[in-house]
Amino acid sequence: MVSKNQEKAFDVLWDNTTYKAITNFRQGKYNEAAELAKFSIDIAKKAYGKDSTKVAISMNNLSLVYEVQGKLLEAEELSIKALAIWEKALGPDDPDVATYLNNLAGIYVSRGKYKDAEPLYKRSLEIKQKALGPNHIEIATSYNNLAELYRLEKRYNEAEALYQKSLEIFKHNKDNKNPNIASTYNNLAEIYKIKGQYNEALSLHKMAFEIWKNTLGSDHPDIATAINNIAGIYYLEGNYSEAEKLYKEVLKIDEKTYGKNHHYTAMTYNNIALVKEGLGQYDDAERYFKEAIQISQNTLGETHPCLVTFVNNLAGLYRAREKYQDAEFFFKKGLIILEKAFGSEHPDVAMAMLNLAEMYETNGRIEEAKKLSEGARNIYKKALKRN
Repeated sequence: MVSKNQEKAFDVLWDNTTYKAITNFRQGKYNEAAELAKFSIDIAKKAYGKDSTKVAISMNNLSLVYEVQGKLLEAEELSIKALAIWEKALGPDDPDVATYLNNLAGIYVSRGKYKDAEPLYKRSLEIKQKALGPNHIEIATSYNNLAELYRLEKRYNEAEALYQKSLEIFKHNKDNKNPNIASTYNNLAEIYKIKGQYNEALSLHKMAFEIWKNTLGSDHPDIATAINNIAGIYYLEGNYSEAEKLYKEVLKIDEKTYGKNHHYTAMTYNNIALVKEGLGQYDDAERYFKEAIQISQNTLGETHPCLVTFVNNLAGLYRAREKYQDAEFFFKKGLIILEKAFGSEHPDVAMAMLNLAEMYETNGRIEEAKKLSEGARNIYKKALKRN
């Protein structure tokens, strides 16, 4: 510990360093933000002790940077430590505990640990509702986060209901230019896209883009998200040339912001691959799909659920080109990942089984196809009974 005079000096130093770390983070300057957050942890430990709330704040800030950079294990470790310090210091129902719970839940979502994330999001929401009331802006953000988890779990009706609740709170507060309302527009648009309501989805994505551009600036990473989603609508409508142009804009922003070896960059490679496939440029599509898979394996590991999309897309390309041995390898890889992530009776596992069955049928392996199709039907029947 330090003397009172030294503590005042450390207060100023910690405040300034933390402010700079947060500012750099908001500007998308993640390497600079990480170094400043590390420095603020060192300052806080030396000045206030390893269990002080300032250490927790600094650890939480660094975990947020690491999450965006794709360093998910490091982010999770820091977030758990920060939450433990805060709960010990101020109790489990302190309003700021809700923030730490929310951040840890977000990391779990990024790691594909959806079952671990849901109770944290719900506990965070309950704390905020008790402390702030039902119509506070923070409640809208919590609804949006929980809805996003439900969307990823394909619980679309639950997700849509929560997105609408989030928007109602923003409108109640007359806060139509908040960057967080743009996130809600963006996420609700994804639900409409899944339902095939492309005009509604495109309108919401464009609204999100305008808010982010006006509040965050044209170089902010969220702009890449908005452009990516608009490109996705063009792709679904068959406007491949326009989609490719926009996806390549996104790739430039991703590589500048995150570097090549990041999951967001992998997603953009996958999207460009889909466009290339739509344009009949199959060799280019294969190359982009493989790049997406390699980056994703490097950043998330070989068993993350997000990898399945890339693996299945490449398998589908091989099937269409009658490269059945390659297609089988990647369809099986996707099935194994889903079984490990969600268990053997999840509907996504059934869909993966049907993909493999369809390929077997095309390749004349009828008995194997029948066996997989029957297994998939049984999974769907059990799922319907549960619901």
